Amino acid sequence: MRKSGHYSQHNILEQLNKWMDWLETPNEDFGGFPVCPFLAPERKTNKLLIEFYDYGKESIFEKIKKFDSNDGYDTALFLHTSGGEHLTRKEYESFISEELKNIDMGHLKAVCFSPYEKIQQNGVKTREHAPCFITSITTRKALGNAWSKMKDTHYWKKDK
Repeated sequence: MRKSGHYSQHNILEQLNKWMDWLETPNEDFGGFPVCPFLAPERKTNKLLIEFYDYGKESIFEKIKKFDSNDGYDTALFLHTSGGEHLTRKEYESFISEELKNIDMGHLKAVCFSPYEKIQQNGVKTREHAPCFITSITTRKALGNAWSKMKDTHYWKKDK
């Protein structure tokens, strides 16, 4: 399946759910932890906002502002329906995080996932089955807490 805006939102969500199920499955390459150990609790408690994003039609910063003003969610996933194949994950997440600081939203941080880049962690291609380019937004505090919980485990056994 191509990873682009050419598929229906239903198909993209279906592929996203399969990928997130895999991310939540314990994996020996991550010390027996899931690839993303904090995803399942957010999904189970409905603390994960999932929205589509088309850069030609709207500002991602307006979407982020709405997310930040809603106390119901801890993390947002913005699914890029067009143009994501042209984005470089690291550069885009730096751009978003820097702009968030410029608009007094520096308490938030972007983490991007691109199925178009050959990213590996602990020898596993963790992003190749993402349905599209995804911008995840969460608080720096939440990321720091997650790091604190994982730093002394065997999660990073290969890529420490």
